[in-house]
Amino acid sequence: MVEHIAVIGCGAAGATAALQARKFDRKVAITLFNSEKYSQYSRCGLPYTISGKVKNFEDLVLMPPESWAGLNIDAKLGFSITDIDHKKRELFFSGADGEGKQAYDSLIFATGAKNADPPIKGLDKKRVYGLRTLDDAKALAKEADKAKNSVIIGGGLVGMEAAEAFHERGLNVTVVEFLPHILLAMVDPDMAQIIEDHCRAHGLKILNNTAAQEILGGDSPSSVTVKNRETEEVSKLPADFVVVATGVRPVTNLAQKIGADLGPSHGIKTDDRMMTNLKDVYAVGDCAENLEFITRTPMAGGLGTVAVRQARVAGINAAGGDVRFPGIVGAKVTKLFGLEIASTGLTEDMASRLEVPIVKGSIKGSTKPPYYTGGQDLKLKTFFNKDTGKLVGGQLVGLEDAAMRLNVLTLGIQQDIDADELFDFENCYAPAVCDTWDPLVQSADVAKKRLKR
Repeated sequence: MVEHIAVIGCGAAGATAALQARKFDRKVAITLFNSEKYSQYSRCGLPYTISGKVKNFEDLVLMPPESWAGLNIDAKLGFSITDIDHKKRELFFSGADGEGKQAYDSLIFATGAKNADPPIKGLDKKRVYGLRTLDDAKALAKEADKAKNSVIIGGGLVGMEAAEAFHERGLNVTVVEFLPHILLAMVDPDMAQIIEDHCRAHGLKILNNTAAQEILGGDSPSSVTVKNRETEEVSKLPADFVVVATGVRPVTNLAQKIGADLGPSHGIKTDDRMMTNLKDVYAVGDCAENLEFITRTPMAGGLGTVAVRQARVAGINAAGGDVRFPGIVGAKVTKLFGLEIASTGLTEDMASRLEVPIVKGSIKGSTKPPYYTGGQDLKLKTFFNKDTGKLVGGQLVGLEDAAMRLNVLTLGIQQDIDADELFDFENCYAPAVCDTWDPLVQSADVAKKRLKR
């Protein structure tokens, strides 16, 4: 019988796990530990505190600290776990109020991830930041008040959202991306090109295929040395501060110490109950590895939507339930300078690496009928397994209505539909909203023709 659950981490994953455990069992004791002093807050909202789209930092806090006591959950904020003895089912902690130990029956790791620093000289200078925590965002918001020039190293989601935020604050912003295009973990090169053209048209500077080599200056940056990987031209970019957004790595040291296995993604390996190889020990969110939905290949989640779904499963199971996590589809969306960018399932690069033969349905459609004013262009691609015809991915880029269409594709992947079934999808219709033949249906029709032998 489970009498006490310990959860390490109070981000989206840890907080959700604790809440779901409480919902499942009203009496089980639950202790929640967080090394940060803050209760659960939205990490995805951090760039928008810089731009001002989120008015106050406190608005990001999703669970006020005082709310935990009302749920009979002991939230120890600002406490770090110093050791775990899993044989005795005890963990040891320390914080501003002293040290202690806590017995547990079930243990949930929601330790998240930390910034993965690239091999660049000068990262130890002042005014060089990541954008991972609320304190990072607070410091960067102050930079936006006084700085003129910023360099963002990394053109992934965090880097691009931060770049937009600083540009909207009036700074000169340059994004330095090592790969040939930005957002390549999310979209294919042709889609990335549309996004880059849009961002550049709004005044953002993007240097693709470029390696940041050194952050120059005294205690603080004055410039960043970069090298074009194709031409080998070296140049200097003026920088009052630098944001390093080159990815993250899972925090797994405590889990490893008690014998939890890591997978090929370096996350804590879990099964469909989100349990590790250790009985009654679970891992969720950015620290955990599970399976990609389509090919069942081990992968890290790295998304808030994945984290809370894994956490629901772990929280219920840690309290004595039996529910399953279906795997990671990887639905992603962002918005840059008004442009919606949405992706789900496999990209062309992922399909190639995972050896999934694909057929593509690619179209340039419109969000409304051609006779109705105000329709916006929508670039859309759907991917189908060449052998089975099954839907395995999709990407959309447009000024409106990309995200909701992506949700249809994600559900289609989870329900194992094929090109014929997507073509038969009966979409709603009204001239002010959408056309009789939705672009999703049109893309499936293109793919259908290519799938015919």
